[in-house]
Amino acid sequence: MKVDSSYLLVVKGLVKYYPIWRGVLKRKAGEVRAVDDIDFQIPEGKAMGLVGESGCGKTTVGRCVLRLLEPTAGHVIFQETDITKLNPEDLRSFRRNMQMVFQDPQSSLNPRMTVKSIVEEPLILNTSMSERERENRFAELLAVVGLNPDHANRYPHEFSGGQRQRIGVARALALNPKLVVLDEPTSSLDVSVQAQVLNLLRDIQDKLKLTYLFISHDLAVIRQMSDMVSVMYLGKIVEQGRSKDIFTDPVHPYTQALFSAVLDVGTEQKRKRIVLEGDVPSHVDPPSGCRFHPRCWRRSRQCCDEAPQLTIMDGEHKVACHIAQDY
Repeated sequence: MKVDSSYLLVVKGLVKYYPIWRGVLKRKAGEVRAVDDIDFQIPEGKAMGLVGESGCGKTTVGRCVLRLLEPTAGHVIFQETDITKLNPEDLRSFRRNMQMVFQDPQSSLNPRMTVKSIVEEPLILNTSMSERERENRFAELLAVVGLNPDHANRYPHEFSGGQRQRIGVARALALNPKLVVLDEPTSSLDVSVQAQVLNLLRDIQDKLKLTYLFISHDLAVIRQMSDMVSVMYLGKIVEQGRSKDIFTDPVHPYTQALFSAVLDVGTEQKRKRIVLEGDVPSHVDPPSGCRFHPRCWRRSRQCCDEAPQLTIMDGEHKVACHIAQDY
């Protein structure tokens, strides 16, 4: 598959279904459509924000990109190589360039390992560094994330939430990756600590020329961290484009409703609060046509019968909506 070499990461037709087994014989009774045919691209050195309400499939996308979860279908092309076709041995070498910072620093760090052991573990498993070289790299990484190397022999429970997340960032950076997937990295932190961690992540990106896939439901965080934004609803991307375009002129009704729920997302215009009716449909039995149509106040018959495709509205701004041209 040919892709534009200016993109570090290209995702094409990504699908992740979870089968539902029932009965003594464990027969397949259905499937959970967590991620259903999504596309996006991230240029090298840029950050793409993936935003949507809880349960829309954001984290599943991030884990499929790294093949922590095996995609049901689709392609994940990293540096012009389709990693969905790599065998385990080749994939392991590619993972040096693709790392993840997990949502909860409390559970993502081994409580029985010291900070030094946690950060040095990727170096031990993936490099031939000497003990002295690993110690130097450890000190360098802790300096990058703003921690004191004198704390090397402490355990995760001896640190605050913000410090634990910094340890997670240091571990992710150990092998000099090109792509970092950040899964809600500040959601479990106090507001003041969130700002510190976000500033740290932005500084690290600028210094090391990293590419970010930043997953969050916090629109203020997405606006601060992202050059581009993709909005997800029930396993689908419904709107995509430059951060500035998405935040100043959201087109899809779901994006408009999502943004209206926030008091201030950095725009000059005040938006009327849009209250969606009904519940989020099930991933097991999603609606026909546009998945948002049961809750959409602008729906037409076409919306109920025909699934819209993600099409270009203006420049890089893409929307999956039959009536987008009416806005």
